[in-house]
Amino acid sequence: MNLQKFRWSRVYESSEEELVMLLRARNIKSKRVVAHAGSAPTEQHSDRSITIWCGEGSLEVRTDSTSISLQPGDGIRIDTDTAYSLHPGIAGYTCYLTK
Repeated sequence: MNLQKFRWSRVYESSEEELVMLLRARNIKSKRVVAHAGSAPTEQHSDRSITIWCGEGSLEVRTDSTSISLQPGDGIRIDTDTAYSLHPGIAGYTCYLTK
């Protein structure tokens, strides 16, 4: 499977601050990515597996065969050599990417 969705938070109303604290506590290096409402989808391809952690807003992660929505508290693992695109929700999103 190319995508594996998971919950990084047990709290329904998770926040970016909570996510940042989690990543720091686990000593996970990450890159902050922000897209505003109405932004064009970003096409991506990674030669390594990648994890996207949703901290604020919402987005849809799409591959050729799958579409998965993420809300704050959700994460997704994307396998190596998978082409995907990130589509902002109505309020945009703030995510953190880790390899």
